[in-house]
Amino acid sequence: MSTALLESWEKLKTETPNLRIREAGKILGVSEAELLATKLGKGVSLLKKDWAGFLAATPKLGYVMALTRNEPCVHERKGEYKDISVNGMMGLVVGEDIDLRIFLSQWKFGFYSEENKGDSVLKSFQFFDKYGEAIHKIYTTDKSNLEGWAEVKEEFAVADLTLPETIEKKQPAAPQPPVSISVPDFLNDWAALQDTHDFFPLLRKYNVSRKTALEVAQGKFTKKVDNDVFQKLLTECRDQGQEIMIFVGNDGMIQIHTGPVSKLEVMGPWFNVLDPIFNLHLRADLILETWVVEKPTKDGYVTSLELFGENELLILQLFGKRKPGIPQSETWANLARNYMK
Repeated sequence: MSTALLESWEKLKTETPNLRIREAGKILGVSEAELLATKLGKGVSLLKKDWAGFLAATPKLGYVMALTRNEPCVHERKGEYKDISVNGMMGLVVGEDIDLRIFLSQWKFGFYSEENKGDSVLKSFQFFDKYGEAIHKIYTTDKSNLEGWAEVKEEFAVADLTLPETIEKKQPAAPQPPVSISVPDFLNDWAALQDTHDFFPLLRKYNVSRKTALEVAQGKFTKKVDNDVFQKLLTECRDQGQEIMIFVGNDGMIQIHTGPVSKLEVMGPWFNVLDPIFNLHLRADLILETWVVEKPTKDGYVTSLELFGENELLILQLFGKRKPGIPQSETWANLARNYMK
């Protein structure tokens, strides 16, 4: 199977030279991790499942590019891994550049990869869930510490040439039964929020999805808007010098960019941010719903724009730059609330 799959992949790459591994997997009917595993011993190595130990070692890598994605959106941020902590299955990286919320219970497979790119070799550490879908990737840059990369590879790479466990096939999402809640009680609890982190416990208390919650709160705390609002709002933030926060995640990772954006470009269905330290690639045609959302906190309201895709996937969240204890900027609030009118 592995040899035949590798041959099919190599043939596909010859026919379509710029085809990315994720798209190749879709064409061949396998996961990205299954394709990567065909190259074990040929520039690719498995990693020990010591995820906490690996995260603790990431500062040795120096200046890198961190990548987190979901189906419609890719978030790429350059910087160094700093201020790392792991508590059980939860991890944090809260450096000035690389800012991550990590859910290690979803991490199943890890790989080290070396890929020839012209005259250079692109090195990466890549992590996947039980379905073989990418959770997080770390790539070398021209400012990486290659000695540190060699040390981390030496410590965590193993010589196995086959995956120790089978990659599961993802099943279609089951239809969710209708939700019945006390709307007045739910809205009263929403109004009593003290912190944005209290929102997830609110969803659990009423056993509702995030999108259902936004639908229930429409007209009071939320408003559904056109799907081009993200592009419009980000352009306005750029033009007014408003620094923002962009959250993109999957079940195993949330990656955050904080700062300005500058170069915005549309390429076919993709809306892109193409700045030196931050790139975003968003399939605008896969946005099914867009919401402006307000949550009360002890520092005043926090306003966000939230994009949803198929099966209620939270594609992306956009906030104005802020820190706990500091109210959101009036510039951001006015720009975002303009779409709630």
